[in-house]
Amino acid sequence: MFGVTIAAAIVGSQSMISATFSIISQSLSLGCFPRVKVVHTSSKYEGQVYIPEVNYMLMVACVTVTAIFKTGDQISNAYGTDSKLAIK
Repeated sequence: MFGVTIAAAIVGSQSMISATFSIISQSLSLGCFPRVKVVHTSSKYEGQVYIPEVNYMLMVACVTVTAIFKTGDQISNAYGTDSKLAIK
């Protein structure tokens, strides 16, 4: 169960990061977002970008959520799952 939970967390975090960078990148090209520094991480693959300001905002959001939900029980209650399955 612990391995499945870790794998789900990794997949979820990677998809959140990719989606955020993609949305911000598209918003920049449409002129709907303030100008930020965009670092292209690959010369071989187009579209792989890193935006330091967005990465910092994601970090602050992650720390805030972790501080608000102090225990695994509270996080599982927020997700609507059984708290007996939560990792403590």
